[in-house]
Amino acid sequence: MTSMYRIVIIEDDPTMRQLLSKKLAGEGFECLMAPNGTAGLKTCREQKPDIVLLDVHLPDHNGIELCRTLKADPALRHIPVLIFTGESSGVDKKIEGLDAGADDYILKPFSPSELLARLKKLVRAGIKPTEN
Repeated sequence: MTSMYRIVIIEDDPTMRQLLSKKLAGEGFECLMAPNGTAGLKTCREQKPDIVLLDVHLPDHNGIELCRTLKADPALRHIPVLIFTGESSGVDKKIEGLDAGADDYILKPFSPSELLARLKKLVRAGIKPTEN
């Protein structure tokens, strides 16, 4: 494959990061991982990913606020953001995330197949793969 989609996974749980990375790499995504919001924002600015997979609960940032920061940055605002959380507080958090600019929102636990389908939907929405 000469081009693939570059995804930044911003997730503080190392086990979850590894599981996501393994699944997505097996599907042809180039995975860059960040353990917190600060590292995630830096990685996004330096690597210009095609998609951001963002946890709501990070040790140093609220993921929804980080999504707002990404969407406010002219160099990054075009990047689709899929927010995920284990918080089952219902529709309010989901609406808050979507209002912050997230392109999609998924609740944990989610099936890897559902996550992959949602990411592929974002890809079909018109983003171009990163050229290697």
